[in-house]
Amino acid sequence: MPLKLVRVDDRLIHGQVVAVWLRAVGADLIVIVDDKTAQNEFLREVLVMAAPQGTPVEVYGLTEGAARVSELAASPTQAFVLMRTPITALRLREMGVQFDMLNVGGLGAGPGRRPLYKNISATDEESEALRKLEEMGTKVELRIVADDRGVPFASVDRR
Repeated sequence: MPLKLVRVDDRLIHGQVVAVWLRAVGADLIVIVDDKTAQNEFLREVLVMAAPQGTPVEVYGLTEGAARVSELAASPTQAFVLMRTPITALRLREMGVQFDMLNVGGLGAGPGRRPLYKNISATDEESEALRKLEEMGTKVELRIVADDRGVPFASVDRR
């Protein structure tokens, strides 16, 4: 499957993490699926500039993103898919996008969020989305950087 990595990171493209992940997985393209980002021209431009030089970045809302990610999954392009929230990942699966693994690497703390693992926190709705993804057959791992060992979501889930 050409989707090299499907990742939730609320910061989307940022510094060393994306550069390390891109190298680690060998992706040719970054695809961001996020309605708010897709509607904000300035934010889209900032993300394109934040990507490593020579790495194309495409930004889509959910509907267009689902179509594009499905297309990429059936193509030889090695894509790295990023979203801000597990809720978007669940919506993609519900729209028929297939991915065997979801990497959760950046969900910050804040009001209404509970710690899951290291600096990864989630709302009840996000945790429920992760549970549903697992029920649909997607393995969910918490893994901040490529050199870390992935931790199964089920092992930290505190229903």
